Amino acid sequence: MVGKDKDRIKVAMIGLRGIPASNGGIEVAVEEISTRLAKLGCDVTVFCRSQYCLTRHKSYRGVNLKNIPTLNTKTTEAIVHSTAASMVAALSDFDIVHFHAMANGIFSLLPKIAGKKTVVTFHGIDWEREKWGRLARAYIKFSERATYLLKNKVISVSNKIKDYCKNRFNFTDVTVIPNGVNIPKSRLIKSLKRFGLKRDGYILFLSRIVPEKEAHTLVKAFRKLKTRQKLVIAGPTTHTDDYLKKVKESAGDDKRIIFTGPLYGDEKTEAFSNCSFFVLPSTIEGMPIVLLEAMSFGKCPLVSDIAENLEVVDDSVSFSFKVRTVNDLARKMDFMLKHKATVNTKGRKAKELVKQKYNWDKIAEQTLEVYRKALGRQ
Repeated sequence: MVGKDKDRIKVAMIGLRGIPASNGGIEVAVEEISTRLAKLGCDVTVFCRSQYCLTRHKSYRGVNLKNIPTLNTKTTEAIVHSTAASMVAALSDFDIVHFHAMANGIFSLLPKIAGKKTVVTFHGIDWEREKWGRLARAYIKFSERATYLLKNKVISVSNKIKDYCKNRFNFTDVTVIPNGVNIPKSRLIKSLKRFGLKRDGYILFLSRIVPEKEAHTLVKAFRKLKTRQKLVIAGPTTHTDDYLKKVKESAGDDKRIIFTGPLYGDEKTEAFSNCSFFVLPSTIEGMPIVLLEAMSFGKCPLVSDIAENLEVVDDSVSFSFKVRTVNDLARKMDFMLKHKATVNTKGRKAKELVKQKYNWDKIAEQTLEVYRKALGRQ
């Protein structure tokens, strides 16, 4: 526990769609961390975008929810909400204002002027994401630089991002705190039978349908395989409906490729529990929670060989392929389908790895320690 009421740390979290999480790695991370910080004695408020927040209640698992509307377009949604939330936080009695994502570093100016301590978590090198145009990337880079100039405490979810901070800005005061995962209970296929799915009868891609996740590359590679297995493409879009259309066009008339749309709750559990293996073909990640989730179900992942993925897994628990390379991805999938025993062994090892290394309770305690340092309460 934090201690007496006078020592109770009041925290605002800004830069996400909302909790309870329905999609997105940042939303999952904030839900898991904020609810645990509340149990540790913090008074936590999460600022939610009204159109995403699935509950109209004022609290969730001990966390206060503050719904603020925004302009729901690709370019205005995050900026408008973060501006409004930062103004409210600056005028409130928070001790710590915790921003999530590089693009929100600039907003720390407002609570700083009001005398608040600020923390920024870098969940990824956001300007590299393919969905952003030149102007948006320039803004993110500006906000990224502002994070350091405004002397925020910085948390990075990976060593790659920490190294980036050092090499680009000579900024070394970065605390690496990875994402985590809960170990789930598996679930037999029930609801997903409507897609004709059977246990060990499909390969799973489950993530947001955005260009940097490379679902189109996965579809092209899968179509090269001679197999009765199916490929499940599951996940929501985030202002990327045109990209989803492109992915569906690349699937053509291949009846083995199934687009389920977003899967939540029991359906998401069913999808992970019963797949043959999981594929994450991204070109960019922060610290992929969805990869940890797949491993927590004892599923062997096949990942692109980017640094963010290989920081989580190695050859003992996974397979990898050369990023953006259709033929290599097809070869690796074919091998995994033909060597089920090896895949299952790696899956069991993957589950043990996440049990030991990626624990949300420990992550919440490490986050609280960053708050204490910011407040001079070490």
